[in-house]
Amino acid sequence: MFRALCLLAVLASASACKPCTCGIVRGARVVGGRAVTPGEFPWLAAVKRDGKLICGATVVARDHLITATHCVYEVEASRLTVLVGEHDVNKSRSEGIRVSHVFQHPDFNRYTYDNDIAVLRLAEPIPDNLYRPACLPDDEDTLAGVDAVVSGWGSTIEKGPPSSIPMKAEVQIWSQEECRGAGYGRRKVTPRMLCANAPERDSCTGDSGGPLLMAQPHYTIVGIVSWGRGCARQGYPGVYARVDRFMPWLRVALRHACTCLPPSASYK
Repeated sequence: MFRALCLLAVLASASACKPCTCGIVRGARVVGGRAVTPGEFPWLAAVKRDGKLICGATVVARDHLITATHCVYEVEASRLTVLVGEHDVNKSRSEGIRVSHVFQHPDFNRYTYDNDIAVLRLAEPIPDNLYRPACLPDDEDTLAGVDAVVSGWGSTIEKGPPSSIPMKAEVQIWSQEECRGAGYGRRKVTPRMLCANAPERDSCTGDSGGPLLMAQPHYTIVGIVSWGRGCARQGYPGVYARVDRFMPWLRVALRHACTCLPPSASYK
Protein backbone atom coordinates (compact mmCIF):
# COMPACT_ATOMS: atom_id res chain seq x y z
CA MET A 1 0.00 0.00 0.00
CA PHE A 2 2.84 2.40 0.92
CA ARG A 3 4.61 1.73 -2.38
CA ALA A 4 1.38 2.35 -4.29
CA LEU A 5 0.86 5.72 -2.56
CA CYS A 6 4.46 6.71 -3.30
CA LEU A 7 4.01 5.83 -6.96
CA LEU A 8 0.83 7.89 -7.19
CA ALA A 9 2.62 10.86 -5.61
CA VAL A 10 5.48 10.58 -8.08
CA LEU A 11 3.12 10.33 -11.04
CA ALA A 12 1.10 13.31 -9.86
CA SER A 13 4.24 15.42 -9.51
CA ALA A 14 5.65 14.25 -12.85
CA SER A 15 2.46 15.21 -14.69
CA ALA A 16 3.13 18.89 -13.87
CA CYS A 17 6.74 18.78 -15.03
CA LYS A 18 8.03 20.04 -18.37
CA PRO A 19 10.29 17.73 -20.43
CA CYS A 20 13.96 18.36 -19.75
CA THR A 21 17.34 16.71 -20.30
CA CYS A 22 19.98 15.77 -17.74
CA GLY A 23 23.67 14.91 -17.88
CA ILE A 24 24.85 17.36 -20.56
CA VAL A 25 28.01 19.42 -19.96
CA ARG A 26 28.36 22.99 -21.22
CA GLY A 27 31.68 23.17 -22.70
CA ALA A 28 37.99 19.82 -8.37
CA ARG A 29 40.11 21.17 -4.95
CA VAL A 30 40.48 17.60 -5.93
CA VAL A 31 43.93 16.04 -5.48
CA GLY A 32 45.75 15.65 -8.81
CA GLY A 33 42.97 17.41 -10.63
CA ARG A 34 42.50 20.12 -13.21
CA ALA A 35 40.41 23.27 -13.01
CA VAL A 36 36.79 23.08 -14.08
CA THR A 37 36.04 25.73 -16.70
CA PRO A 38 33.22 28.14 -15.80
CA GLY A 39 29.87 26.46 -16.45
CA GLU A 40 31.46 23.12 -17.43
CA PHE A 41 29.64 21.15 -14.73
CA PRO A 42 26.32 23.01 -14.43
CA TRP A 43 25.01 20.62 -11.75
CA LEU A 44 27.87 21.30 -9.32
CA ALA A 45 26.82 23.30 -6.25
CA ALA A 46 28.41 24.52 -3.03
CA VAL A 47 26.66 24.17 0.32
CA LYS A 48 27.15 26.93 2.90
CA ARG A 49 26.35 26.81 6.60
CA ASP A 50 26.03 30.17 8.33
CA GLY A 51 27.65 31.72 5.24
CA LYS A 52 30.70 29.43 5.21
CA LEU A 53 31.28 26.86 2.46
CA ILE A 54 31.24 23.38 3.99
CA CYS A 55 30.49 20.84 1.26
CA GLY A 56 29.55 20.16 -2.33
CA ALA A 57 26.23 19.01 -3.76
CA THR A 58 24.68 17.94 -7.05
CA VAL A 59 21.64 19.52 -8.70
CA VAL A 60 19.19 16.83 -9.83
CA ALA A 61 16.15 19.09 -10.29
CA ARG A 62 15.56 22.83 -10.36
CA ASP A 63 14.87 22.92 -6.62
CA HIS A 64 16.44 19.69 -5.31
CA LEU A 65 20.05 18.66 -4.72
CA ILE A 66 21.82 15.57 -3.43
CA THR A 67 24.62 15.80 -0.86
CA ALA A 68 26.08 13.76 2.02
CA THR A 69 24.17 13.50 5.28
CA HIS A 70 27.35 14.03 7.30
CA CYS A 71 27.54 17.53 5.79
CA VAL A 72 24.15 18.54 7.18
CA TYR A 73 23.70 16.16 10.09
CA GLU A 74 21.39 17.73 12.67
CA VAL A 75 21.79 21.15 11.02
CA GLU A 76 18.63 23.23 10.72
CA ALA A 77 17.66 24.06 7.15
CA SER A 78 17.50 27.77 8.05
CA ARG A 79 21.30 27.77 8.48
CA LEU A 80 21.95 26.42 4.97
CA THR A 81 22.21 28.06 1.57
CA VAL A 82 23.36 26.72 -1.79
CA LEU A 83 25.51 28.42 -4.44
CA VAL A 84 24.79 27.29 -8.00
CA GLY A 85 26.45 28.63 -11.12
CA GLU A 86 29.35 30.15 -9.17
CA HIS A 87 32.96 29.51 -10.17
CA ASP A 88 35.24 31.39 -7.77
CA VAL A 89 33.42 31.08 -4.44
CA ASN A 90 35.75 33.59 -2.80
CA LYS A 91 34.58 36.27 -5.21
CA SER A 92 30.90 35.41 -5.06
CA ARG A 93 28.59 38.23 -4.01
CA SER A 94 25.63 35.90 -3.63
CA GLU A 95 24.47 34.57 -0.29
CA GLY A 96 23.05 31.59 -2.13
CA ILE A 97 19.57 30.11 -2.37
CA ARG A 98 17.98 29.27 0.95
CA VAL A 99 17.34 25.61 1.82
CA SER A 100 13.78 24.98 2.99
CA HIS A 101 14.05 21.32 3.97
CA VAL A 102 16.74 18.70 4.59
CA PHE A 103 15.94 15.03 4.00
CA GLN A 104 18.59 13.05 5.88
CA HIS A 105 18.70 9.33 5.30
CA PRO A 106 17.00 7.81 8.37
CA ASP A 107 19.62 5.05 8.66
CA PHE A 108 22.69 7.30 8.50
CA ASN A 109 25.37 6.16 10.97
CA ARG A 110 27.50 9.08 12.12
CA TYR A 111 30.23 6.76 13.32
CA THR A 112 30.64 4.63 10.19
CA TYR A 113 29.15 7.03 7.59
CA ASP A 114 26.93 4.25 6.28
CA ASN A 115 23.89 5.56 4.33
CA ASP A 116 25.63 8.92 3.83
CA ILE A 117 23.13 10.59 1.53
CA ALA A 118 20.75 13.53 1.90
CA VAL A 119 18.42 15.59 -0.28
CA LEU A 120 18.14 19.38 -0.01
CA ARG A 121 14.96 21.11 -1.11
CA LEU A 122 15.35 24.78 -1.97
CA ALA A 123 12.99 27.57 -0.98
CA GLU A 124 12.91 28.77 -4.60
CA PRO A 125 13.88 27.27 -7.96
CA ILE A 126 17.33 27.80 -9.41
CA PRO A 127 17.22 30.21 -12.40
CA ASP A 128 17.28 28.21 -15.64
CA ASN A 129 20.42 29.93 -16.91
CA LEU A 130 22.49 28.80 -13.90
CA TYR A 131 22.13 25.03 -13.99
CA ARG A 132 21.54 21.78 -15.78
CA PRO A 133 20.84 18.67 -13.69
CA ALA A 134 22.92 15.52 -13.50
CA CYS A 135 21.18 12.25 -14.31
CA LEU A 136 20.20 9.73 -11.67
CA PRO A 137 21.46 6.14 -12.03
CA ASP A 138 19.52 2.97 -12.64
CA ASP A 139 18.69 0.78 -9.64
CA GLU A 140 21.65 -1.57 -10.12
CA ASP A 141 24.43 -0.29 -12.35
CA THR A 142 27.59 -2.33 -12.99
CA LEU A 143 30.32 0.08 -11.92
CA ALA A 144 33.50 -1.93 -11.29
CA GLY A 145 36.32 -0.65 -13.52
CA VAL A 146 34.28 2.27 -14.83
CA ASP A 147 36.01 5.63 -15.31
CA ALA A 148 34.41 8.49 -13.40
CA VAL A 149 34.96 12.15 -12.56
CA VAL A 150 34.98 13.70 -9.09
CA SER A 151 34.74 17.46 -8.65
CA GLY A 152 34.63 20.02 -5.89
CA TRP A 153 36.19 22.94 -4.02
CA GLY A 154 38.18 20.80 -1.56
CA SER A 155 41.92 20.69 -0.84
CA THR A 156 44.37 19.89 -3.63
CA ILE A 157 46.83 18.31 -1.19
CA GLU A 158 46.27 16.51 2.10
CA LYS A 159 45.83 19.05 4.92
CA GLY A 160 46.01 21.86 2.38
CA PRO A 161 43.64 24.84 2.06
CA PRO A 162 40.43 24.59 0.06
CA SER A 163 40.32 25.77 -3.53
CA SER A 164 38.45 28.90 -4.52
CA ILE A 165 37.51 27.37 -7.89
CA PRO A 166 36.22 23.84 -8.51
CA MET A 167 38.61 21.13 -9.62
CA LYS A 168 37.99 17.82 -11.37
CA ALA A 169 39.90 14.55 -11.49
CA GLU A 170 39.39 11.35 -13.46
CA VAL A 171 39.35 8.26 -11.24
CA GLN A 172 38.42 4.60 -11.62
CA ILE A 173 35.77 2.79 -9.62
CA TRP A 174 36.95 -0.31 -7.76
CA SER A 175 35.05 -3.58 -7.53
CA GLN A 176 33.28 -4.19 -4.24
CA GLU A 177 35.76 -6.94 -3.37
CA GLU A 178 38.73 -4.66 -4.07
CA CYS A 179 37.08 -1.93 -2.02
CA ARG A 180 36.56 -4.23 0.96
CA GLY A 181 40.14 -5.45 0.64
CA ALA A 182 41.58 -1.93 0.87
CA GLY A 183 43.44 -0.69 3.92
CA TYR A 184 40.24 0.21 5.76
CA GLY A 185 39.28 -3.39 6.56
CA ARG A 186 36.35 -5.43 5.29
CA ARG A 187 33.88 -4.36 7.95
CA LYS A 188 34.16 -0.64 7.28
CA VAL A 189 33.06 -0.82 3.65
CA THR A 190 29.37 -1.67 3.33
CA PRO A 191 27.37 -2.57 0.19
CA ARG A 192 26.09 1.02 0.20
CA MET A 193 29.60 2.37 -0.43
CA LEU A 194 32.01 2.28 -3.35
CA CYS A 195 35.70 3.09 -3.72
CA ALA A 196 37.39 5.10 -6.46
CA ASN A 197 40.78 6.67 -7.11
CA ALA A 198 43.71 6.80 -9.52
CA PRO A 199 47.45 7.30 -8.99
CA GLU A 200 47.85 10.65 -7.19
CA ARG A 201 44.21 11.53 -7.84
CA ASP A 202 41.48 11.49 -5.22
CA SER A 203 38.79 13.52 -3.52
CA CYS A 204 39.92 15.37 -0.39
CA THR A 205 38.80 17.49 2.56
CA GLY A 206 36.11 19.95 1.46
CA ASP A 207 34.88 17.79 -1.43
CA SER A 208 32.40 15.98 0.85
CA GLY A 209 28.88 15.81 -0.51
CA GLY A 210 30.04 16.48 -4.05
CA PRO A 211 29.45 14.20 -7.02
CA LEU A 212 31.26 11.22 -8.46
CA LEU A 213 29.95 11.09 -12.02
CA MET A 214 30.06 8.46 -14.72
CA ALA A 215 30.56 10.48 -17.92
CA GLN A 216 29.37 7.99 -20.55
CA PRO A 217 26.94 7.98 -22.22
CA HIS A 218 25.77 11.00 -20.17
CA TYR A 219 26.85 12.45 -16.84
CA THR A 220 25.22 10.35 -14.13
CA ILE A 221 25.77 10.71 -10.40
CA VAL A 222 26.94 7.32 -9.14
CA GLY A 223 28.65 8.36 -5.91
CA ILE A 224 28.70 11.05 -3.22
CA VAL A 225 32.03 12.00 -1.64
CA SER A 226 31.81 10.53 1.86
CA TRP A 227 35.04 9.57 3.66
CA GLY A 228 38.57 8.22 3.38
CA ARG A 229 41.94 8.14 5.12
CA GLY A 230 43.99 11.11 3.98
CA CYS A 231 43.96 12.07 0.33
CA ALA A 232 45.42 10.01 -2.54
CA ARG A 233 47.19 7.63 -0.16
CA GLN A 234 48.23 4.33 -1.69
CA GLY A 235 45.87 1.55 -0.62
CA TYR A 236 43.30 4.00 0.74
CA PRO A 237 40.90 5.05 -2.03
CA GLY A 238 38.19 7.63 -1.63
CA VAL A 239 34.95 6.13 -0.32
CA TYR A 240 31.61 7.28 -1.71
CA ALA A 241 27.96 6.67 -0.93
CA ARG A 242 26.76 4.43 -3.77
CA VAL A 243 23.76 6.25 -5.21
CA ASP A 244 22.13 3.36 -7.09
CA ARG A 245 21.60 1.55 -3.77
CA PHE A 246 19.43 4.43 -2.58
CA MET A 247 17.09 4.80 -5.55
CA PRO A 248 13.94 3.57 -3.73
CA TRP A 249 14.58 6.12 -0.96
CA LEU A 250 15.46 8.85 -3.45
CA ARG A 251 12.22 8.35 -5.38
CA VAL A 252 10.35 9.19 -2.19
CA ALA A 253 12.65 12.08 -1.18
CA LEU A 254 12.37 13.52 -4.72
CA ARG A 255 8.66 12.87 -5.12
CA HIS A 256 7.90 16.58 -5.53
CA ALA A 257 10.87 17.24 -7.84
CA CYS A 258 10.80 17.55 -11.61
CA THR A 259 13.72 15.32 -12.51
CA CYS A 260 14.92 15.08 -16.11
CA LEU A 261 15.51 12.26 -18.57
CA PRO A 262 18.88 11.48 -20.19
CA PRO A 263 19.36 12.69 -23.76
CA SER A 264 18.97 9.17 -25.18
CA ALA A 265 15.47 8.84 -23.72
CA SER A 266 12.42 9.92 -25.67
CA TYR A 267 9.45 11.72 -24.23
CA LYS A 268 6.04 10.26 -24.84
